[in-house]
Amino acid sequence: MRTKRYRIHLIVALVVALGGFAAIVATRTAPRLGLDLEGGISVTLTATGDVNSQVLQKTVEIIRERIDSLGVAEPEVTAAGTDNILIQLPGIKDDQRALEVIGTTAQLTFRQVLEQVPPTAPDKQRPEVTKQAGTEVNDQEVVYPDAEGGSNAPLYRLAPATLTGDVITKAQGVVDPTSGQWSVSLDMNSEGADRWASFTSRLACLRDKGEQVKSQVAIVLDGKVESAAGMQDPASAGGSGGVACGDGITGGETQIDSSGEQDAKDLALVLKTGALPITLEQSEVVKVSPTLGRDSLTAGLRAGILGLALVVVYMLLYYRGLGVVVWVGLILFSATIYSVMALLGEYAGLSLSLAGVAGIIVSIGITADSYIVAFERLKDELNSGKTLRAAVERGMKRAFRTILVADAVTASAAVILFVLAVGSVRGFALTLGLATVLDVLIAYFFTRPAVHLLAASSLSRNRLVGLRGALGTSA
Repeated sequence: MRTKRYRIHLIVALVVALGGFAAIVATRTAPRLGLDLEGGISVTLTATGDVNSQVLQKTVEIIRERIDSLGVAEPEVTAAGTDNILIQLPGIKDDQRALEVIGTTAQLTFRQVLEQVPPTAPDKQRPEVTKQAGTEVNDQEVVYPDAEGGSNAPLYRLAPATLTGDVITKAQGVVDPTSGQWSVSLDMNSEGADRWASFTSRLACLRDKGEQVKSQVAIVLDGKVESAAGMQDPASAGGSGGVACGDGITGGETQIDSSGEQDAKDLALVLKTGALPITLEQSEVVKVSPTLGRDSLTAGLRAGILGLALVVVYMLLYYRGLGVVVWVGLILFSATIYSVMALLGEYAGLSLSLAGVAGIIVSIGITADSYIVAFERLKDELNSGKTLRAAVERGMKRAFRTILVADAVTASAAVILFVLAVGSVRGFALTLGLATVLDVLIAYFFTRPAVHLLAASSLSRNRLVGLRGALGTSA
């Protein structure tokens, strides 16, 4: 009865490990590589001013959402310390665009234009530009330059903000099929729509009174005027309808003109994901070339293969027939850990870093230790005078308990390291923990039944590959 159960366990282990690996290879699913293996950029952003942990965490979430919308594979965005945010973007192609989108504050306000100062005005007549662009000046008059004018841009003196970007519920880049002009279409929530209608209605009334400048609405993004459009008169608007005094623009819809498709989509992205609650500066940008990443991966794989080969050779020389059990077990372990990392990369977004590869290599030694613990326990049982089958039955049971306790300690250390550590150290802890769990499963479903079946076979009496000969005990 036990022999049948052991055979079932052995078949299950072989089918799951080798069958799963074959399926992974057939579907061309591979582990996703991290920044140090695939190349990319690592950015450290530092917040200016006093920042609390809640605001920093909210900023991390907004940046992560922006990066996900860019389609970057396996980004890592974490808070580091009290005022730093660490961003790792493996495999990024357009790093300049990614950096611009990540760091855009996206403080959006809608303000009435009070005065427009042309670039040809004398310096004495040009007011000082307001340096602050955040929420601290929403209730103040400000002076901001036009976004497209460069150093000779016209300046706008603007009233306190009537609406902010908080009212935006939808933003998307659209193109006018007639003119080919790209813009960002904005939808507002109900509160924003009511305030927008009242605001544009008041500006339309100023237009009717001849106030052409003060009837303009300035759409301001991060301290620059993206557009300053006036209210179009219904009498001259034709089919577009215009804006009537007393009615305004209803429905909470408006548009921001853009210079091109990419600019429109990037602006829509940062508006849709929300404004960063703090101002960030790039304190460090490190670029890792794909060539360097491939070299690191090649070195890691060579180290792993060499370590695996040395373990197999040692086990075959020392344990003879039982070394074959080790050899097959390590094959199952390698196939299973590869399949698990590939599946986690495909469906859970896990990226394998060089530290993770190191964790897998270390786990090879842990798995080899499990075999040594089991075989040495068998040797002790045989030397105590027990029969072969009794020694295997008692020895493997006690050996598995020892393996379980030892792996539990290692897994606990991996969990603690994963929770407390940051960056690549977490990758090491994760792979080490996964490998430890796999070691327990392989010990139970493969090693234990394989040794039992070997002891029950005719090979157990062979002097060269038999258990007594392999363990170096007397007949």
